[in-house]
Amino acid sequence: MKSLFYQPVKVDAKNHEVLFWGCLHYGHNPNWEIPIWKRRGFNSSEAHDEGIIENWNSKATEKTTGFLLGDVMFGYGGEEKFLNLMRRLKFKRLFVMSGNHQSGWKQLFESAQENVVTIVDQNKEIIFVPNYLEVYVNGQAIVASHYPLLSWNGASKNSIMLFSHVHGSLSNSELGRMYLEKGGRVLEVSVEAAPYPLTYGEVINLVKNKSEFKTDHHIANWCVKNPKP
Repeated sequence: MKSLFYQPVKVDAKNHEVLFWGCLHYGHNPNWEIPIWKRRGFNSSEAHDEGIIENWNSKATEKTTGFLLGDVMFGYGGEEKFLNLMRRLKFKRLFVMSGNHQSGWKQLFESAQENVVTIVDQNKEIIFVPNYLEVYVNGQAIVASHYPLLSWNGASKNSIMLFSHVHGSLSNSELGRMYLEKGGRVLEVSVEAAPYPLTYGEVINLVKNKSEFKTDHHIANWCVKNPKP
């Protein structure tokens, strides 16, 4: 499926059948004073991992097309552990980014002949995609990225930008707050910002009052001030 790297993914489905989520950090149990699972309100890494699965499955079905925006899994186990997690999550097609923490994703991707792995007995497809992906859901342009972006394709033409990576931290700085409030139709979908995965319908509702990002990447101020001779 090389077309994934130059053509947008097109999804036609009911609003609740498309899910977006990111930074699950499944299996992440660092030796920190306050580890991520504790910050998320769980009493142990094991309880956190079960909670992640339960929260996804509470909104997913066997018809779901899902998008996981990176940092899915941590720790040892690699390919086998990643596949075991995929078996427990409900979906029909799941587009998965690596993020900047690639455990499991990397091992399974490198062992596969293509960027699609099928779990035959469950009729599921795992589709490996880059950390930037252009998607049309029911005709609506969406850019899914592991990282928050200031400019993206269609930013001034009603496109929505979904990201994870930052774990709800953008509101801690003035620049981050400016981005969230005035950066256009942007929305964080990491677990800290969205304890449950967001349906396409919820995404539309959450960004409906956000204005488009008024910028034109073709005509920069530098070009205007410094025309070619």
